[in-house]
Amino acid sequence: MKKLTIENWKELQPYIALADYHEYNSNAMTLLMWSNRYEAYFETYEHFALVYTKMPHHEPVWLMPYCALPYRKEALEMLAKRSEQLHIAFEVHSMTKEFKDWLIKEYPQAFLIWDCYNARDYVYDRMQQQTLSGKKMQKRRNHFHAFEKLYEGRYYYKPLTREDIPHVMAFLKRWKETKKEEEYETIDAEIIGIELLFQYWEQLPVEGGCIYIDNQLEAFSITSRLAEDMVQIHVEKANRAYRGLYIAILKCYLETLPDTIRYLNREDDMGLPELRKAKSDMQPIYKIQKFGSCHQALKIHQADAHWKDAVMQLWETSFADETKASSQYYFTHFYHEEDTWLLTSQQELISMLQLRPMDISLYGKKERVYFVVGVATQKAYEGCGYMKQLLHSVLQKEPYASANFILLQAYEWEIYKSSGFVETYMCKRWKLDKQAYLQDEEKGKLTTQFTISALVDIYQTYTKDKEGYRIRDKDYFIQQFLPYADLWQQTLYVYEEDQQPCGYLLIEEHEQDVEVIECAYTTPKVFTNILSHLAQTTKKVYLRTSVEEDVIGKGKLMTVMMVKQLHKPSLPLEHLYINETI
Repeated sequence: MKKLTIENWKELQPYIALADYHEYNSNAMTLLMWSNRYEAYFETYEHFALVYTKMPHHEPVWLMPYCALPYRKEALEMLAKRSEQLHIAFEVHSMTKEFKDWLIKEYPQAFLIWDCYNARDYVYDRMQQQTLSGKKMQKRRNHFHAFEKLYEGRYYYKPLTREDIPHVMAFLKRWKETKKEEEYETIDAEIIGIELLFQYWEQLPVEGGCIYIDNQLEAFSITSRLAEDMVQIHVEKANRAYRGLYIAILKCYLETLPDTIRYLNREDDMGLPELRKAKSDMQPIYKIQKFGSCHQALKIHQADAHWKDAVMQLWETSFADETKASSQYYFTHFYHEEDTWLLTSQQELISMLQLRPMDISLYGKKERVYFVVGVATQKAYEGCGYMKQLLHSVLQKEPYASANFILLQAYEWEIYKSSGFVETYMCKRWKLDKQAYLQDEEKGKLTTQFTISALVDIYQTYTKDKEGYRIRDKDYFIQQFLPYADLWQQTLYVYEEDQQPCGYLLIEEHEQDVEVIECAYTTPKVFTNILSHLAQTTKKVYLRTSVEEDVIGKGKLMTVMMVKQLHKPSLPLEHLYINETI
């Protein structure tokens, strides 16, 4: 491997062009500019080039091989070989999503992959940033117009040339003095990189622009072409004392570009909150995701006693509404190793899936289905496809592969659609029109005194004309329904008429409103009378019902459960009802 230098960078450039990754590390000018901090080493072969970078006191890391797609496998095999020969970890960093997906497809369960969230490139529409047209650009447009008005006749823009270099360096000295001392190390590395580009300005494919105000340079940019349709901003600095100057230096530079340039890459935000806000406020049209990887085998297997603590910890940190008490109850009473599947790497838990059997009633018969109680991935590995990989693998195993349906509840329904889950079970959430249910004479009463048999009878009566509902018995109410209601500080009321139980409500009471989590009843008239009791409260009342029930108030359709159908029969389109939260 040889160090990338001013003298040899052109050897690497054709391979970078073939790869066409569009991400800012895949640019010889980036590698050169930061070579004082991240030394880059490369070697070329007939069809590909390999590059690794190294910071002082850090292990080297490989970048994606530079080559056309048909030669990636050949390049990666050589990268593995060279890793062993050079005693470098077989890790590939700064991977795009496209490369990451290819790696998973070609080498399934061979690499541990993580999302480098702070390294995402911000990409903008060139013409939007140039013209500042549209509602999203209004604030930037206002700043630019203010700049033009304030400094008309006092400023001018020009392409950056060698004659501007002394003025740029003087500006950088002033600019550095406005920064905190703890930032100097990074600033100095950047300035060294700028000096290198300036030293060979005419020999490198770099360009830029600058703005002078009252004949003093107050803003400049350095750029290069990242792809045929994309320009990359390596450096952009302006005196913040001049309102709108940052917008002006970018707009003026973009106006000099050919029409073939459609996109603008402004690199990453390095995880800095202020920089992230500034780049987000510019309205990027997309971000280029980045991933890291290491050659480390993944394994999908059932849980055992060794993994219980790790599974429980992942459960508690992944589900926002879980409490210590609810989690402890679940893992004491319902957690079973045989229902729990893990994706691990060495001794690290990456992702977990819990699939519990559940019996529903369908077409008058008991149907065994499997309910995804919990699926979660460690935060560091989110967005890398592990959840989908785990689901796909496990659902091909018995007994799940023989089931007709897999059921799932989620915080974000959209992410499961690519795995074949469809939003199937629906409910309506109503804001009750209390005035419409006020009665002159109250019928029946609500009580917290009840028998388990009464709850079972009410539920069975309520669901007799419904399909796909969970079959509940006494054990269900004793072991699951009531304990979870207590854990979530929900109150169960039974509605009685003539001292006979004929309905129940599970209620969650808040400071401003009352939420009816579940309501079951024996007749429509009983339901109306229950609503009359709810109308007496001074708080707002919200309740969830099946889609067929009609309530006076504002109703909104909500997804209750997703379903992945594996075999026939199909679920009916009407009368579907289920209300399970665990």
